[in-house]
Amino acid sequence: MSRAIPTRGAFLSGQQGSLFATPLPRSAHANDVSDKMAALREHFTLCGLLTAAEHRTTEILGVEAAGEPDRVLVTDSVQAVTLYKVSDQKPLGSWAVKQGQSITCPAVWNYQCGEFVVVHDDKVLRIWREDDVNLDTAFKATLSADVCRIHTLPGADPLVLFRGGAVHSIDSLLAAPQQEIESVLPVGERIVWSEIFADEGQPLVVYITEQLSDYFVYIHQFSPVCVCKYLLKPNTEGSTILDCSGSMKSKIFTLLTLYSCGQVCQAPFPVSSINQESERVVSASPLLQLSGPIEGGALKFLDESHVAVLVPSAAKQKDCLSVWNTTFQTLAAVSEFSQKTSAQPIVFQLWCCGSRLYVPHGKALLAVPYSCEVSCLASVLGKSRNLQPSVLEKIPLVNWDTLVGKDPEAKQPRKQSKERKTNGNAGNSTECTVYPLDVQNIPQSQTEALVQRLLLGKGDTDFQVTVGKITQSLVRRCMADPKFYPQSSLVQLVQTNTLSYSLCPELLPLCLGKRDVRLLQLCLHSFPDVPEAILCSCLKAFLSVSEQWMNAAQIDSHSAAAYIDVGDQTKEPKRTEQPEGPRVVQNGFSPNAQQQEESSDELIEESLPQTGQRATCPMSIRRAVLVNSVLMSPYSESFLLPHLKDLSGEQVMFLLRYLQYLHLKCIGNVTGNLPGKHVPTVSQVVDWMSLLLDAHFATVVMLSDAKALLNKIQKIVKSQLKFYSELNKIEGCLAELKEPKCPSVSPPGRYSIEVLQLY
Repeated sequence: MSRAIPTRGAFLSGQQGSLFATPLPRSAHANDVSDKMAALREHFTLCGLLTAAEHRTTEILGVEAAGEPDRVLVTDSVQAVTLYKVSDQKPLGSWAVKQGQSITCPAVWNYQCGEFVVVHDDKVLRIWREDDVNLDTAFKATLSADVCRIHTLPGADPLVLFRGGAVHSIDSLLAAPQQEIESVLPVGERIVWSEIFADEGQPLVVYITEQLSDYFVYIHQFSPVCVCKYLLKPNTEGSTILDCSGSMKSKIFTLLTLYSCGQVCQAPFPVSSINQESERVVSASPLLQLSGPIEGGALKFLDESHVAVLVPSAAKQKDCLSVWNTTFQTLAAVSEFSQKTSAQPIVFQLWCCGSRLYVPHGKALLAVPYSCEVSCLASVLGKSRNLQPSVLEKIPLVNWDTLVGKDPEAKQPRKQSKERKTNGNAGNSTECTVYPLDVQNIPQSQTEALVQRLLLGKGDTDFQVTVGKITQSLVRRCMADPKFYPQSSLVQLVQTNTLSYSLCPELLPLCLGKRDVRLLQLCLHSFPDVPEAILCSCLKAFLSVSEQWMNAAQIDSHSAAAYIDVGDQTKEPKRTEQPEGPRVVQNGFSPNAQQQEESSDELIEESLPQTGQRATCPMSIRRAVLVNSVLMSPYSESFLLPHLKDLSGEQVMFLLRYLQYLHLKCIGNVTGNLPGKHVPTVSQVVDWMSLLLDAHFATVVMLSDAKALLNKIQKIVKSQLKFYSELNKIEGCLAELKEPKCPSVSPPGRYSIEVLQLY
């Protein structure tokens, strides 16, 4: 099974240009698709599985929630129900039936009464509390029909699903245990899957039946009570259903099915009480295509965009647990187990409680923590900007009816604008509403007052749309009239954090033409969707603009003053390296290379330009702040690389020296990151350094000035590898000290005290 979309760094993993291909991976962002979208954390053993008399591993009947997020109820086939505290990996209580009795459905938690409910021998209902010791003395009720499953939801009474298809509440059954249970299913039709959902606060039981290779879906509703039956038509003929899962939203039940052909299909079912007597046909449409036909598998719905799938791997000697993004049909996370998760080749079991998946593996039940976040295209294609919640809360909702002209009062603003125009002075008006017509003919001196009036209406629901239209009008007028350029007004509009590149694509090209570096920096910090071509154009502008031009711009450089050592900023510092003597190099190998490695501190000082005794940044602090805004912008490697090749050799070397300076500053800091706000991380620095080397490898190799720089970068990488190797050794020593190996038999003449702690 392979990923549908390669992760960041996979596009360039085989090229020779990156010095970081082996020593330093492409930073912590190498798994951005997993980290941003979904991730499977390191699994741990919840409990061991006993071995029955026939030397077979215990089969788990179910793992259900137990009232609290950190507690689960595990029911096994050795006639026992055990309550576990997952974080502590220890049982809080265990209850078993008598010899000769067998539990026939998983135990559940009654949220209404705080009790446990289980059924043994198909008809015997047991109810007990956590402080009860013996299950045999618990409440007992014998029903008149065989029970298939018990389903429960928070805030609702448990519902009992009988094998004949009838659904009754547990309270009604306890009032009359021997009442007659009607049969809903025809003869020969059996239930293969069932689950309970919440439909606007009301419980909804869905179960699937099988009869002669046909599958039927039953939706049992309450208030009013009705049962709807559907014939599920598979997408591929001859395929059998291996497992199911589903979700409920907006009166639509969506069923996910895993077929033996290797497809995950979905089918929507409208939840209504009409035509409940007639049978309707619903076709399943393919959603995901897994690897080839499979003998078995398990499926779990995680959220609106992610599903978990447990299927055998290609070698069929192991099993593979994966999380798929159903919105973009991509593989978000994957974890392969060392052996089969079930002793039987066709039986696959997977449960989901809270934020953990539970999988039987060998002689243990594993808990696999997972995390899923909202899907977005930026996270799938590459890096996405982490917006703070405060920024998101400031973005108002858009009245789309007004935007598309469906509002009957949408034409009133134009009449008001004409009336204001006839009154003369628009700046003295107390009206806070601003319209694009206002900025077409007014003088540039009055533009700032007009924008100030616009900012007074931040509470309006149409504020974002109005800002976008005003900005577009200003930009179009600037393009039509080269003398018109209200920079302060454009700065105020960008600082509202309601604009984006897609909303006003002409703004950034206008700023590039005007060489307005301040506005370019603000746009890069504010816009989450800047194209890679524009990003590279901004980078070229920041690297080539003169120091006098930057000094005239109002650029806030306080964030960079904490880590940039200011020296002679008018030109690049000259290297003060001593000329090296001739070296004997045979076939690209120097026998003295290992002897020439210095310590980490010497490398850091030697790799930087020197001004006296103090290492300085190769570029001025203002230019560094501008370049940092590019380094922190979101991008996709596949789209960025072609545009990076447009940089000249001097610009590449200039930027490489600055990136090397930032990297050494990061690793020289205790926290591993640069101090202050709005600064690039060490991962972003390494990513950009690798991208530059990949895009200009041939050019950099041919440049004479680049040889020393590449040699120093390689030495830094080696020193970092040596440092991490020593850390691994220390970690191993600490692990040995944590678990000392004591001799089993004490030497004569000595004694030892051993303390055994039981729970």
